Amino acid sequence: MVRNSDQEVWYVAYGSNLLTARMLAYLEGSTEDSLWGKHRGAKDPTFPRDAQKIEVPYPIRFGGYSQRWKGGVAWCPHKVLSGKEIAPIGRAWRITRGQLADIVAQENRKETKEISIPDNFPKPGEAFKTNDGLIDLLISLDQIVGVPAVTLGSSSPPPPGPPSPSYRAVLVAGMSEMGLTSAEIMEYLSVLET
Repeated sequence: MVRNSDQEVWYVAYGSNLLTARMLAYLEGSTEDSLWGKHRGAKDPTFPRDAQKIEVPYPIRFGGYSQRWKGGVAWCPHKVLSGKEIAPIGRAWRITRGQLADIVAQENRKETKEISIPDNFPKPGEAFKTNDGLIDLLISLDQIVGVPAVTLGSSSPPPPGPPSPSYRAVLVAGMSEMGLTSAEIMEYLSVLET
């Protein structure tokens, strides 16, 4: 059980979770024949209370190989961007701690009871190990309007790997939905492919 499960937090998503329909699969559930496969959904399927575009201060890259997507996916190491790097684009979703725990569990194909969410989020820049899966870190960012903000990361990101056309298309759709121009989308995609 997650303590203070109704407390709000900004989950700063990147990759496929920029797209509303994809994000909602973690909250409302989805079927096996959906583009992203079957998801059980969250105990609380409430739609996020707010969302906003945000830059992520970590070097998100495409890597590994996802059976679900048939190619590389976006990964975030706990490593600060150098001053020369362009910050990747993210989307901050205002959800609850309970919903965050369900998202972390589904990202790792685990039960929510296997996930640890700290009673108090770490200070910005610090990380907390939530589980023993591939996406095992909760990385704290600066608060947004007084509410804690976190993103998900990996202590052992996979080697670089190109995304599948379907994964790339979901990213493009998510960024377009957020109001980015075609030129901006191509710039941010090039950052992930570096």
